[in-house]
Amino acid sequence: MLAIERAFVTLFAATALASAAAPQDAVFETRIGEKGFESPPAQIENVDWLVGQWLGDGIGGAPAMESWLPPIGGTMVGTFVQQTADGDIQFTEHLYLMEEAGSLVLRLKHFNADLTGWEEKDDMLTFRLVAIESCAAYFNALTLRCADKDKPGEGLVAAVRMQSGGELVFRFTNTDANEVATGPAPLLRCDGSTREMNDCGAQILRRADAERARYLAAAVEAMADRSDWETEMRLDLQKDMAASDEKFTAYRDAECGALYDRSITGSIRNMEYLACSIILTRERTRTIWRHWLTYPDGTPLLLPEPERTPQR
Repeated sequence: MLAIERAFVTLFAATALASAAAPQDAVFETRIGEKGFESPPAQIENVDWLVGQWLGDGIGGAPAMESWLPPIGGTMVGTFVQQTADGDIQFTEHLYLMEEAGSLVLRLKHFNADLTGWEEKDDMLTFRLVAIESCAAYFNALTLRCADKDKPGEGLVAAVRMQSGGELVFRFTNTDANEVATGPAPLLRCDGSTREMNDCGAQILRRADAERARYLAAAVEAMADRSDWETEMRLDLQKDMAASDEKFTAYRDAECGALYDRSITGSIRNMEYLACSIILTRERTRTIWRHWLTYPDGTPLLLPEPERTPQR
């Protein structure tokens, strides 16, 4: 911890550390493992509630942001950005939260705004796991936990114990959840954590695709029953309808894929992609219904009017 203490002293001087110091009877967010402690068993899936982009007040009240990507091969990659009061980058951290020896360890390196490192080239800070809970990971002198364990997608508390005896505590809100709250989540009537909303959206898309396939099959069957047409004409029309649906799928994937690529940060991009796909799929089903399953002469409908998703 001497390296991180020296770095904070250099950057923020005594005032920052004084504001971080806590009274002797304070309740600390961080925990310190006893000498020779053993880390508890844990897997990377135990901390998947970290995934997302988190924004809050950092040192001296200046903005700070922490981001975590989904697990890849037993490792989660994260970044931390501390801004100045003027909105510039003051320093950043590159973090690896990884499985090791049946438990978890968090390693990080600091960088100045010009990407010069605080630590030596091959050095880094290492925090071994002290305790793991359903929505909290307590590393030696560093804590990551849900602000509310019953609402894991809404808030994050990050804290680090200083050599001076005080703590730096950061309180973040989930920018993904905030964006989704005004974007595709209400549109799709999904709620919960980021993963739960993604699963919910994927289920809605599967149902929309199944409904599209049902209406298309009914339309193709209706054309096959046209006794007033030649067999060759009916077969050609069926092929044209199938080709049209294949082209729709290619268009949908390209359009919603472009929207996904536009949302380059945070898991909001998954919900944007799903919302786009569901809207286009339902509109495609309505098009099939209007063109092939409705009759101007009042003939009873073969299938009811499909559901429409309100546009944003």
